[in-house]
Amino acid sequence: MWTNRRLAVAGVISAGLLASWWYRTRTRTRKAKAAAAAAAPQSRTVNYGILVKVLNLSNPRIEVVLQYIVEKSPFKEHQVELEKTGCLTRIGELLFSTTIPGVRTLCYKVFNNISTNPDLLRHVKPIIPFLYEELLKEDEAYLPQILSLLVNLTSHHDVIVPAFNLRPVPHILSRYTPQINYQYEIVLSSLKILINMTCANIKFDLSLVYMSLIHLLHGCKNNTVLLRVLTLLRNVLSSPSFQHDRAFNDDLQRGVATVISSNRDEECLALAHHAFKLLSQYMG
Repeated sequence: MWTNRRLAVAGVISAGLLASWWYRTRTRTRKAKAAAAAAAPQSRTVNYGILVKVLNLSNPRIEVVLQYIVEKSPFKEHQVELEKTGCLTRIGELLFSTTIPGVRTLCYKVFNNISTNPDLLRHVKPIIPFLYEELLKEDEAYLPQILSLLVNLTSHHDVIVPAFNLRPVPHILSRYTPQINYQYEIVLSSLKILINMTCANIKFDLSLVYMSLIHLLHGCKNNTVLLRVLTLLRNVLSSPSFQHDRAFNDDLQRGVATVISSNRDEECLALAHHAFKLLSQYMG
């Protein structure tokens, strides 16, 4: 009798332990799944139809909305929705109508992000005359964003920016070259635009550009900039669309020779030797 009772008690204890173990295991599993779900990236559908309604200057949080769009606009799936819901048209209207620095800067950033997509260039085209007017003002608050946008627009096979609207670029390069330590992005973007213009056979003021290149060849030690300087010089010298001015030959050669004698970057040296060879053909 006692044996049977002991067995019954032992069975109850075993069942209790088993139930407790099962409960604890199930709880841990649920917590692990919940943690994994929380850590996993959430796929949320953005309702741009609602966002377009709050893209107005009367909204005190408009910069928050624009910043959100800036973060999403590099991605093609979001670009499609931005176009379909009219957000891109609305952002263009905001750019024309606002003088609020934060709003204008964010609008430029959105256009910068979509300007790499050839299918969306029709939304950028209406603001090109406005970009030209802003370039003429040379407002340093917006100039880096505008130039970065023009880098993208001039890099497409079919350049939608008329040559006339790019005329300020050599002047901007000339003005900011002496300030390169403080205005690095402006100088670098100006050089990139001019390189793209040589590839598209869009002519520009060579005299101003040559003076800037000479200054940078002698005084700049940044290889990222020097690569653009030497690429631009090589493109101009090897293009039948540009008429090289021999008056700058000696100064350009001395500048290129300075790079050859002091630089150790293989790509810079290869471009420098090529440019020096091209310049030598104009000697005598």
